[in-house]
Amino acid sequence: MENETKYIISGEFKVKAEYRQTLIEMSLKLIPLSMQEAGCISYSFLEDKAREGHFLFFERWRSRKDIALHFDKPYFMSFANEFPNMIEGDATIEIHQITTTETV
Repeated sequence: MENETKYIISGEFKVKAEYRQTLIEMSLKLIPLSMQEAGCISYSFLEDKAREGHFLFFERWRSRKDIALHFDKPYFMSFANEFPNMIEGDATIEIHQITTTETV
């Protein structure tokens, strides 16, 4: 069991059909840049095959400060500026503070 506090960002949204490929390309550029950040543990972008047009982000970060630094990066800010126009409705984006992780 691991007891070091970490943070998870989970995001879920539905992309407008005409922006699906653009969103995928933008996300695939964002992931390796984010993974180079010292505080990034993992960064996943997934398409939900059970629900057409639905995507998920799942990120693990070492600290809240690392997340703040990530949000200030030019490549993330560029993505964040374009993202709202590409989705239907609102995205659900949550930051979870995790104090205990148990591997099963």
